[in-house]
Amino acid sequence: MQRTDAERLRMSRVDIVTDMDVHKVLDHLHQDFIITPEDYERICNKETSQDRARLLLDILPTRGPKAFGIFVQALQEAGYDWLADKLTKQ
Repeated sequence: MQRTDAERLRMSRVDIVTDMDVHKVLDHLHQDFIITPEDYERICNKETSQDRARLLLDILPTRGPKAFGIFVQALQEAGYDWLADKLTKQ
């Protein structure tokens, strides 16, 4: 992931952790090989929605150059257009 994309995730972290249901984007990320089966399980095993979102945001920057774009696409498909717009307009 490019440094600017990782910075966009960091700058929007509070909004994402507060408002996003990880389960709505996780399957998309898993399908596109951004999240491994082990990551999927680790994320799902977190107790709270906020903890699941935090772990996902910690993992995403380590998943290569396509991770940011696929995450934004997953947000749009899950109905989080405003979060996707915020990430791409920064």
